[in-house]
This record gives sequence, structure tokens and C-alpha cells, in this order.
Amino acid sequence: MKARPLKPATARTQWGNHFDHVQRIVLCTPKQPRVQHLLLKFNGTGSQTRRFLMALSKEVTHRPSHRKLTGPQLSIGFTYRGLEALKLPLRVLLVLQKLAPSFHLGAPVQAATRLGDTGSSAPDRWDSGFQLEALHAVISLHHEDDAAVAALLKRVRGLAKGYAVQIDATVPRGRNFSLTPGKPDERWVHFGYRDGLSKVGIRGWSHDPDIPPETEKTLLPLSTHHAGEFLLGHPDDSGANPWALAAQPQAVRSFFCEASFGVLRQMEQDEPAFRAYLKKRATWIAKGSRGTIDEKTASELVQAKLCGRFFDGRRIDPLTQAPTGEPGEDFDYTSDPEGKGCPFGAHIRRMNPRGGQIAHQLRRRPLLRRGAPYGDPWNESEASGIERGLLGLFFCSSIENQFEHLLGEWADRVPMGNLDEGRAKDPLASHHEDPDASFVLPGDAMKRGGVTEFKGLKPFVRTRGTAYLLYPTSDGLEQLATEDHGHLDREAFE
Repeated sequence: MKARPLKPATARTQWGNHFDHVQRIVLCTPKQPRVQHLLLKFNGTGSQTRRFLMALSKEVTHRPSHRKLTGPQLSIGFTYRGLEALKLPLRVLLVLQKLAPSFHLGAPVQAATRLGDTGSSAPDRWDSGFQLEALHAVISLHHEDDAAVAALLKRVRGLAKGYAVQIDATVPRGRNFSLTPGKPDERWVHFGYRDGLSKVGIRGWSHDPDIPPETEKTLLPLSTHHAGEFLLGHPDDSGANPWALAAQPQAVRSFFCEASFGVLRQMEQDEPAFRAYLKKRATWIAKGSRGTIDEKTASELVQAKLCGRFFDGRRIDPLTQAPTGEPGEDFDYTSDPEGKGCPFGAHIRRMNPRGGQIAHQLRRRPLLRRGAPYGDPWNESEASGIERGLLGLFFCSSIENQFEHLLGEWADRVPMGNLDEGRAKDPLASHHEDPDASFVLPGDAMKRGGVTEFKGLKPFVRTRGTAYLLYPTSDGLEQLATEDHGHLDREAFE
């Protein structure tokens, strides 16, 4: 195999095709409302697995600059053990061990200490398909409906059977839904929040080719990032480029150039417990207000404070506590420096401080989010035992400095430098263990209902599994799949 020349890592013009060898899922939010994740284990020889990949690579969806995509979309990411099974040369594996240690060790090893996955979310309680030695790759099929993806799914299963690849399809099928009548394109998630509102811009590239350039111009500077935050081989926001790999052979640099790390995370959500918590706190507020706040308004406000915005995406006015602004507009917290609207401990303020007071605030730790909920939307009259949750899919250039830092440092504990005076973890995404940990509500407006803090937060979510993945470009996939008499050609890597 002869290594392809590296593409120049420079900014490109809007809608250009510079990144068209990148898997589409990395740079574009899928428009298809449904997704099926298939967990793969390679049971055959390295030669068999590479032939499987060679046949499958023709189905992988790239070309993120194209505005319209018809039919289903197929993406594939590999765990470190999957790359080992493909007999990736040691020189390449050593690069991963040095520059991506969490990817090398695997999510089950890192989860307890780096993600806060303890108790019922502990890795030894994850679903079997996510266990360390059981997972080599993940195929994601985004599609309009089951009929549209049937032929592609049949082909994938046929190839897997022919090349000794085991498929675990027990991950629930994700399905985006809307809770707004007449607006089917809106996306909502469980716990009753509108989703897909925050935007991430990449300099020299629109994060989604379906969004007009004029919309991109409305992004604040803090929401726009250098390509190196998401694609390997480019400078990140700090100017660093650890994946330049100048001392490595061209084949090694070509393999990593503009690949991306992905994290698949299945989170089960206990909506009955969440709704019960809202009701309990709302009743308390309504009673304490002596008739000035009704229980419905109080419930919506509790729901808003936990997330940091109202259920429909509008922000919380720091003076009136009423909804303000438009759901999709970009914003920062300059008008709410004391957390009187969006508390410092709220979910969105922890996950994206937007330039707010926090240690190392110059390192913004952005992620590209491609998640979808699974299970039916909440219904007050539903029977018990309904399974629902979120299939999160996140992309970044550093699992350690982005994904793990967000969950382990900003969600599982109070971020350093944050003005939060409470001890509660992220109210929507963490495993709460201390019933006395307080979620502080700054300002005087909430005192109308006799409330200055929330306590007794429950673990509304449970981790069912997490996978750390590498998503190669079309060039990288070709290198993985190429054989020379049954062996991966190593000469170009030396």
C-alpha cells in the first residue's frame, strides 16, 4: 500500500470540499430522525476482518460538504482493541498509547475515576456489549425509517456473517421526536427539554452544510473553534497541535490526519423520578409563595433552574425569572454574572460556561454532539417500567481534555473557579450520592417561594455503557483495510 500525500491543514472556503474525506457524522448533524448502533466484535483473523472492512468501507458515508444526503447514513468507529485486532502496526498503536491514553485503556477502565460512573452506573454493571474485551467497533446507521435502512442492514449482517464478525444489536434504537404540534423538525429529549439549540462553529467550515452562511455569522466568537478541537492534525484553540507527528513516517501521519475521536454513551433516564422531584419542589415553592406562584409555573421554573433554561429553550431572565430571548440564539452569561437566572450549578452552565468565571477558562473544551433519545416520550398516565434514555455520540480531538474533563471535572464535581456555592453535582447528568448536597439558587426572586437551594437530588440517569472510538477518514479506512498477501503492508509505516 502506498501512503497518500497529506492534505494541507489550512482553512478553507465556506462549503468547500477540503474535509470531504472525513466521515460525515463528525461534521454534520444527521437529518435522519432514527439511529441504530451495532456493537461489533471481530472473531476472525486479522485478514478476515480487513476484508470485512474493505467491503464495508464502500458503504461508509463521507462528503460532509454536500448539502443533501439521500438514503441512510453509515458511520464506523473503532476501539483500541479493535485496531489491535486489525493488526495495526505497533508504531501506530504506540502513537495512540502516548497521545490518547484514555482511548488506549478504554472507557470501562476510565469510567469510575474519570467520568463519575459509580454505584448503579459502575462499568461492571454496564450492558455486556460495552464490556472491554467485547467491543471492537461501532457501526451507526442513521435513517428515515426501518424500511429505508433494511437493505443496508441486511448487507452489513451478511458481510459480518461471512467474515466472522459478531454483531450485538441490543442497544435500543434511537428516535428523535418533537413535542411541538405542527413542528416535526424540532428535536426534544426526555425530561421534557428541547434539544439541538447550542451551535458549534469551526473556523473555515460550517458545522452543518444545511445551515445557511448568514446563520453562521450570528455565532459569538466563543462558539467558534479551530478545527484542531475536533480533527487530528490541526491546531486547537490554544494553538497546540500534538497530532502534527512531524517525526513519524508519512503513512502514520496520513492515517491520523483529520480523523476524530468519538464517544458513544448510553444513559438510561428515570423520568418518573425526575417528574416526582419537580412536583415535590414545585409544591414547596407554590406553598411558600402564599398564592403568588401557582404550582404549574413553579414546576416549569424548577425544571428551568436544573437545566439552566426553560423547557422550550428560552433563557431565564435574572430579574423576573420569566422566559426571555429566542430558543436558538447564541448567547453568553454577561447579562447574568451572578447566576440569578441560570444558576452556576445548572446543567448547561456547567457543560458550557460560555466564557464565565472558571479556572482555565481559555480552554473551552467543546464537543460536537450527535445524540438521539430512545424510548417513548413521557406520559403522566403511562404504566411503570417504560425504558427510555439518551444515546449520546460526541466528537472531539482529545477524550481526556474534552469529554472526560467535562464529565469528571465539571459535571461530577463543582468546577474549579466556579462561583457555585453548593456541593451538588450536575443535576441532570450525574450520579448523586449525597442527599444533603445543595444546589444553590442565587438571587432574591426565588425567595418569593421560600427557596434558596434544592436538596435531595436523585440519580435521574444511569450509565448503561460507554465506548471510546476512533473515526478514521476514507484514507484511514483504506489503510486499515488494505492487505498484501494476507498481511497489512507495514513497509510504508516504517
